[in-house]
Order: sequence, then C-alpha cells, then structure tokens
Amino acid sequence: MVTAQDRTISILVVEDDHDTAEMMCALLEDAGYYPLAVDNGQTALEHIEEQKPDMVLLDLRLPDVDGLELLKAVRAHSFLPLIVISGMVHDRDRVHALEAGADDFMSKPFSHEELIARVRALIRRVEWTPQPETKVRVRQLELDMPRRHATINGQKLHLTPIEYSILVTLMRQAGNIISHEELLHAVWGDNYKGDFSVLRVNVSRLRQKLEINPRRPAYIVTVPGRGYWMPLNRS
Repeated sequence: MVTAQDRTISILVVEDDHDTAEMMCALLEDAGYYPLAVDNGQTALEHIEEQKPDMVLLDLRLPDVDGLELLKAVRAHSFLPLIVISGMVHDRDRVHALEAGADDFMSKPFSHEELIARVRALIRRVEWTPQPETKVRVRQLELDMPRRHATINGQKLHLTPIEYSILVTLMRQAGNIISHEELLHAVWGDNYKGDFSVLRVNVSRLRQKLEINPRRPAYIVTVPGRGYWMPLNRS
C-alpha cells in the first residue's frame, strides 16, 4: 500500500455520478490508496472536517452546491492537496478552479493512467522536502523545511502544496532566473510540459499571499519572455 508515515493515504472522491465514482475508487485502490466516495458537497465538507483525508478529488457539478463554492469553503480552513476533475473543459473553468485554490485540474474524460499519475505527482509534492537544508531565507521570507512552514516578517503563510513547492524552487534558486519550463517541470513534472496557464495562475495566487503589492512584486518577479526570479536584495 502507498503510505505516508506508515499509514495508508486516504483520498476523498467527491462525485455524484455513481459509475464514475466507483471507477475512480477502484483505480485508486488498485494503486494502493484508501479511497472513499461521497456524492454531495455537504457530506464532503463534513468528511473533510471530521476525517481529514490526505487528498480530495472534486467534481465541480454537484447536486447541492456549486463546486467552486465548495472548493472555496474547503480552502477557508484547509490546504490539503486537491484536484478538480470536471466535465467543464473551457479554459476559463480551469482558471477559475485554480484561482479558487485547486492544486490541479483534470478534464473528463480522462485516462486511467493520467489520473493515477496526477495523484502520485501531487502526493510527491507534499511529501518531498529538499535536503540538506533545514531552513532557507530570502530577506524576510523564510522556509522551515522539516515542518514545511513558510513565514514572511514572522507571519505564517498558509500555502497549498503547489504554492509551497513553487516557493521552495524559487527560493533555492534566488538571484537566478528560472524559466517557465524549468519551474513547471520542477513543481508539476513531465505531465505538464508547455502548460503555462497552471503556472501563471498559481504564481498569481501565491503573490496575493506573499506580496505587499501583488501588481509590483518584490519577491516573485516576472522576467518577460523568460520566466521568474526572486531578487536577493530589495531594489
């Protein structure tokens, strides 16, 4: 079984189509995870609060609540890994889900292999801690690697796993320009080659939490046509 700290990783599947939920649970169980399916938003919220699953796979079309509103409600108190899986395939739907706090977005229909690959990739982001550093600091921004905590000016930043991974990558390369391709590969892996929209949305979301003025960022600076960099000194 796939475990985190000697326990099976639990995954909550929020999907109102019984056949789809059953298929997803079977795939996850075969891959070594412990899945549980619920078919409405209220039950999903209760389960997240009471059982604290390790990951959520969320369909946006639910019978009792809009999926984006449910996502925002989850993010109001939890930063557990969350992948949106939806039949809505327009770019704006994808962007809205990422802006609301999703770590990833998959469109239906999806391949069985892709589902498991995306789940594994996100879990790796959560479990991975760079070595040998224990702390990394850039000006007033500091990462405590063993605890996976980020603070700025002594105040804790509440980050999703993807936001944390972006910050780790940029801080470890502070002073250097990291191309869009390099950052995308470092954080999401090979499955996201050329998928820059997911990168832009997550960087924008991270800036909202990190920067005094997100329109004039001091920590995550865009280098037009090249990528991003984190200045070592305030300009």
